Amino acid sequence: MKLSKKLLSFLLAIIMIASVSPLNAFAETNEETEPVNHALILQSDGISVAKRKTIQITAKVTNTDVQPKITWSSSDESIATVDSTGKVKGVEVGKVIIKATATIDGQTIHGEFAINVVTNNNLIKDLLVNRQVLSYQYSYVDDYYYTNDKEAWQYNFGFGKIYDFVSPYILLEYDYIRIFFTYEGKDWMLQMWKGQYGMIFYGGEIGIYTRVHSDEGVGFWTMFRCAAEEDWLKMEMTLWHEQLNGEWTREFTREYDYYWWCTGFKNGHIRQEEPADELRITARITFKDEEMTKLVSDGLVDCGFDKCVSKEAMGLDAFYVDGCDIYLCWQNISEAESTMFIKVSTGFLYTLSLMPFFPVIMPFVGMFSVAVLLVNMVL
Repeated sequence: MKLSKKLLSFLLAIIMIASVSPLNAFAETNEETEPVNHALILQSDGISVAKRKTIQITAKVTNTDVQPKITWSSSDESIATVDSTGKVKGVEVGKVIIKATATIDGQTIHGEFAINVVTNNNLIKDLLVNRQVLSYQYSYVDDYYYTNDKEAWQYNFGFGKIYDFVSPYILLEYDYIRIFFTYEGKDWMLQMWKGQYGMIFYGGEIGIYTRVHSDEGVGFWTMFRCAAEEDWLKMEMTLWHEQLNGEWTREFTREYDYYWWCTGFKNGHIRQEEPADELRITARITFKDEEMTKLVSDGLVDCGFDKCVSKEAMGLDAFYVDGCDIYLCWQNISEAESTMFIKVSTGFLYTLSLMPFFPVIMPFVGMFSVAVLLVNMVL
């Protein structure tokens, strides 16, 4: 049966009306909107608070006109407490994490802020925690200074034997050992130091250096470059100090991370600078593969270290290999020459003879003394 023209026109009209009906219009515009993302931002005028003193932390939730209620908590109330307004009170020396929590639009968000509780808070130390000065920074945890090796200006200058030879004449008196090996077409030098750094600090270092391979030996003037980023090694280092009663105390620990220069320096003076055997370094260094690990292991043996069968059996001046990790304990071995007689008898004349080289030498070994002296003048 054929539909009449009027009936067809009527049906077409119904279809057109339906296509623009409020129901369909709503369906087209009723798309799900993206949820609003919120963040909880914590701020404070400082990162340290003295015992029995308070510091205010403020919290703000982003992307909202009305701030929700904030709940505060401390990771360790024996170190610091926090009240319902974010006011933190120092209890005992240490580091604590202050946590804030809020709920908004059905979403629970958190924010954290680290506070160091100290005997006396110090604006200069607070500054050095957050930014470097001449590449050096400060850590309230264990109360020590260290090199920010990821952004150190010293990275551009490398290292060589000449610096260790000259260092006693600019008040850097330390023990050191060097391990040389060839790996992947490059000559490598792994060096460790511990001792007195100027009149103000004592500490320890581990450095990694490379150069293009050469059949010539390493001489007095041979220079190595600071290791390129692809050659940085994961390591951790702890400095120990023997007290007058014979007990050994841990001074600081640099956490396990990638370094080309792992350092740490404490404020003070050791009793005997030469040799610095009242200081001890324990370390863990992870090498690239078994070949590299063996090369360093052989180098440690050549330096006089004992290779142990287990970590538990490791004594002084010894090491243990676990896969690509080398755990070591260094105290008495040193390649440093005794310079006391020269310093007392002919040190002044010798220093004068080296003065033409000081413009080259000082940027590498002298700036540390200058930096720490300036820092301590204002501490």
